[in-house]
Amino acid sequence: EEMGDTRITDWAMVQLKSTHEKPFFLGVGYYRPHIPLFAPRQDFDVYPGIEDIQLPRILSNDLEDIGASGKDWALGPITAGSHQIVEESNQWKEAVRAYLACVTYVDRQLGRLLHQLENSSHAKNTWIVLWSDHGWHLGEKQHWGKWTGWRESTRVPLIMVPPLENLDVIRGKHCDEPVSLLDLYPTIVEICQLPKKNGLSGISLMPLVKAPD
Repeated sequence: EEMGDTRITDWAMVQLKSTHEKPFFLGVGYYRPHIPLFAPRQDFDVYPGIEDIQLPRILSNDLEDIGASGKDWALGPITAGSHQIVEESNQWKEAVRAYLACVTYVDRQLGRLLHQLENSSHAKNTWIVLWSDHGWHLGEKQHWGKWTGWRESTRVPLIMVPPLENLDVIRGKHCDEPVSLLDLYPTIVEICQLPKKNGLSGISLMPLVKAPD
């Protein structure tokens, strides 16, 4: 109950229980999954057998086709230590388990929040936009952390759920088009039917939301 992500969920649930005279924007920022990889015990217990933890598939020669600076960036302990220390300490599976526990913990908080939304008066006219700021290496390219140009770092979750009363949007579809987080601001501006802003680098994703294929 004292962890920040639980407390922000509690706060957001109160907002959803409240009556609002005007349309409102609710930003709920979660910290996990993030280092330090702390999570409640119950979320570790979802993964009881360390021998069952699946490690990322990596190639032993994966860094042979990149330059010296790329190798330095991959092997350097920039954000979360070095892969070499993780292996020497025999902590790779433990670290992956801790990351999964953090994901499970924040997923549980999202479940609480969505349950509250579904049981509120705002369920039929609320857009849900879920995204992450960056990906995370768990030993891929012998790297731990972020700040790389590889897909583990640059690909993020992006899920958009239209309100139930919105009938001109297709639900449950996957869109294969590459997009950018810079596109979120103009997208939300259009969703909220606010005046367009000039000079933005991103573009609205609403055409893809309405026709994901």
